[in-house]
Amino acid sequence: MLYHFWVRHHLRPGEFWALSRGERTLLMAFAEEELDALLKQNG
Repeated sequence: MLYHFWVRHHLRPGEFWALSRGERTLLMAFAEEELDALLKQNG
């Protein structure tokens, strides 16, 4: 998941871990939705 944040959103792992737990949880949920949408789009 951190690879996805880095490649798609330019969020470095250190920046991710510096966020509050709630922000990290929200980003993970958003990323899961984004990845699910990409998988559905690409078949």
